[in-house]
Amino acid sequence: MNTPVTGLLLSVLLLLTLRLQELVDGCTCSLDHPQTIFCNSDVALRVLVTSKRLVSSGNMPPGTVEYTVKQDKTYKEFEKNEKVEYIYTASSSAACGVELEINNWYLITGRIGNQGKIHIGLCNWIARWDDLTSSQQQYLHWNKYEMGCSCQIVSCLSLPCPTPAKNQCVWTDLVTEKTTAGSQAKNSVCLKQRDGFCYWCGGGSASVYEP
Repeated sequence: MNTPVTGLLLSVLLLLTLRLQELVDGCTCSLDHPQTIFCNSDVALRVLVTSKRLVSSGNMPPGTVEYTVKQDKTYKEFEKNEKVEYIYTASSSAACGVELEINNWYLITGRIGNQGKIHIGLCNWIARWDDLTSSQQQYLHWNKYEMGCSCQIVSCLSLPCPTPAKNQCVWTDLVTEKTTAGSQAKNSVCLKQRDGFCYWCGGGSASVYEP
């Protein structure tokens, strides 16, 4: 029988399982759908990583890594006339630092810090472009994620899932597939429809978008 106590225990076990590696590394992130991470970020870009160096400038925390990048696309508002040349992250995964591969294209989301510098971490949505699904590439290209920022994605951690409010979509990957990289994360976007309610859209049928 699925009692409230049983449901609570299952939720706790799920959270512990999904966050185990994060806790080992010393960097803990919330369990969010990619759309939520996108909407909570200051900037979203497609970049080519060209070089990497450890910076020791006085206006940067010790152990900061500077990646030189070539910006190709802007998916979330940034200064239109200014190309991004550098991206910063911590050198250690324990401090949520991100390791990027040279000569690879990435989707990066991050925050804009002091002096307009872009900082990224493990809790941001960072992915090699070729590792994104065709649906994710299309949603970025057609600004679907940004269009869905007026909706709220609610995580379901145990059954039965909560009934969504008018402006919500319920994300079930965590309970049905036990992963943050499930079918809804990879193939769906939450969008407000003409009736004013938010619904999941998509399903992986979009063709691959080649920038």
